[in-house]
Amino acid sequence: MENLNEIQRWMLGSITGSGGAADVAEHLLPSRQQTAEQRLNIYQSAYTARLLEVLQNLFPCTRFAVGDELFATFAAGYLQAYPPSSYTLARLADKLADYLETTRPADWGAFVVELVRLEQAIDRVFDAPGPETLPPFALPASPDDSLRLQLIPGFELHQFSYPVSEFYSAWKAGREAAWPKPSEQFTALLRRDYIVRRYELTAGQHAVLAAIRSGAVLEEAITSAASITDGDLESLTRQFHDWFAFWASERFFV
Repeated sequence: MENLNEIQRWMLGSITGSGGAADVAEHLLPSRQQTAEQRLNIYQSAYTARLLEVLQNLFPCTRFAVGDELFATFAAGYLQAYPPSSYTLARLADKLADYLETTRPADWGAFVVELVRLEQAIDRVFDAPGPETLPPFALPASPDDSLRLQLIPGFELHQFSYPVSEFYSAWKAGREAAWPKPSEQFTALLRRDYIVRRYELTAGQHAVLAAIRSGAVLEEAITSAASITDGDLESLTRQFHDWFAFWASERFFV
């Protein structure tokens, strides 16, 4: 080889399986105990093991749900379909949920996909810009229903067809977590004091927060939530006072 760049590219392709390994003996020497191919295989195996370790660490609850063996099978198929192409392993799992959606077993795979999406969201909120350096939320002197609230940076709303947040909480607490049946669940995620917090919401709460996120003033948010949830506007307005007090104390707004 003429230069270091060529050597590095050959080594990278050989280890990652993207080409170059067919002519190993031309570039590597054997040792007393191993052939050139066996020596290279050590690095190939270590590379694959490292990628699997990263996925295991990124999705501990999903791995608990399906078991180590099945998770490793999913991970191996994913890595073959979507080999890493970024300079950072933080992007390794970007397409895992999409891959599982297209390959999942029809009878139970939907829960696994949603659990992966929840764990991805938790990591994303943790890494995103947060509210830690912002001043505390304060209401204007005379608020009315034209008030336009703003959610803190990194705030996310999710709607699931399985109670994945409830399952995650049980796993996190070390309790027995049985596979759940389909049941709609609404969840809010935010970071506070560098810890990701999860809040399980009612359909009405989710609708109000979604409207606030879209830029609606309070009157519009409550009215739209009433129409979405088929709720009574007057009753929803009364409930909102309690919701708002809790959300403000939990620092949903900036």
